[in-house]
Amino acid sequence: MERCQKDYKNAQEIQASARTLSPQKRKQICDEVARLYHLIEGTPDKDLPAIRFDLKGRAAGQWRLRKNAETLRFNPEAFSLEWDQHFPETVAHEVAHSLVYRAHGIRRVRPHGPEWKGLMRALGFPNPSVTHATALTTRTMRQYDYVCGCGPQPLSARRHFLISKRGYRYQCRQCGQWLRRSGSGCS
Repeated sequence: MERCQKDYKNAQEIQASARTLSPQKRKQICDEVARLYHLIEGTPDKDLPAIRFDLKGRAAGQWRLRKNAETLRFNPEAFSLEWDQHFPETVAHEVAHSLVYRAHGIRRVRPHGPEWKGLMRALGFPNPSVTHATALTTRTMRQYDYVCGCGPQPLSARRHFLISKRGYRYQCRQCGQWLRRSGSGCS
């Protein structure tokens, strides 16, 4: 879907639309994963890694190894916003990570080293890219309002947890007063 095809009412609607990826596009990605594995390894479909479309944040794709199980994760927002920028290169990028692992193991090679670059070339990408330029929404961190003699001091959710549940105390670096929770709650 091209960016400007539809008139959106607000930024939230744009973000909601970007987080969804049509079943046809998901199938295209899954088919491309299978094609790339067959191209290099002749891998049977039963040996393909799990494919998920739940990645968020700045990354467009991710190859993951947990408990000897491989997973390919893709960011639906990236593919929705700029399909042509990510398909098929991002798919090949993550498949190449998996194939490098299968050939060399996890500890023997650099993630984007010569082995990965060689596989990307074999997959049809002569100038493989490590990063992308798609502007993606990033996760917003919740902040909690605290105060001292200097005024309001927003603290991260982690520090708020340490104060409220573990009894930690923090002092302001400027005035030296102990930070205390303001009455307004979190932002």
